[in-house]
Amino acid sequence: MGALLTLISALCGIGILVCFILVLVKMFQNNETTMGIVCIVTTFLCGIGVLITFVLGWVNVGKWQIQKVMMVWTVCIVLNIVINIIAIMLGVTTVRVEGM
Repeated sequence: MGALLTLISALCGIGILVCFILVLVKMFQNNETTMGIVCIVTTFLCGIGVLITFVLGWVNVGKWQIQKVMMVWTVCIVLNIVINIIAIMLGVTTVRVEGM
């Protein structure tokens, strides 16, 4: 069960990363270069760039035509939170791979 929860959480994490990159690309395509750079820099410095990108994505969802990307990103975030809560309630902390 722990391996399945870890796998789902990892897939959600990959989905979140892909959506983050897609929204960043849309920022640059729509002449929001400054905000794109700010989001990239703050992501690496303190991690808040992902949140800024998420909020700006929803604010500009109609203008940038990224409804599907933002819906997938939101679902991945919510699913990841739910999966992690379930894992905590079940006492799953880490998945140990045999032989490593």
